[in-house]
Amino acid sequence: MEKQIANALSYITHPLLVPLLGLLVISNSGTYAADMDIHYRQFIYISVFIMTFLLPAGLIPLFLYSGLAKSINFSERKERLVPLYVTLVFYVAAYFFIRKLPISQIYQRFMFSASLSVLLVLAVSYFWKISAHTVAWGGLVGLIWSITLRFETDLMLFLVISLICSGFVGFARLRLGEHNPLQVFAGFLLGFLVMLAVFFI
Repeated sequence: MEKQIANALSYITHPLLVPLLGLLVISNSGTYAADMDIHYRQFIYISVFIMTFLLPAGLIPLFLYSGLAKSINFSERKERLVPLYVTLVFYVAAYFFIRKLPISQIYQRFMFSASLSVLLVLAVSYFWKISAHTVAWGGLVGLIWSITLRFETDLMLFLVISLICSGFVGFARLRLGEHNPLQVFAGFLLGFLVMLAVFFI
């Protein structure tokens, strides 16, 4: 039962969903970045969701059929390389899409950070299996922390929820045996620090 719960948590908190969650946080942050027409905001949500979730996820059956992956979990380190390359292409496309829109640079910095995190996960995956799940959630926590510090706004509720979710993510990846504790913690730290670096350097 516990393993089934962990498996469900891994799907619910999938890294490909985090870019959309990041946009939701920014657009509800109480900063000037949140001042946007609702229809325009929905257009951005849908566009980014298609590029960072639907398109990468839609190629998973192809990876399985072609033998590039043995399972949907990409449990083996080498199985992750091609999906990560594909994901990186879509994330970079989303970044340039966001960059061309007349909206706050907060959105641009977030998507750049997300793309950079995928690139780093890809690089690390050539020799070590870092947790992409915790990289993504560490990035989300880093986004919330960065906005809080830079704009002195109260995002405590978002921060608490994201930290709790990060804890569940870490538990799920460990319980499923997909990662060891070092890979989980290193992933979270990588995502968190990349986001802070992009926002403050």
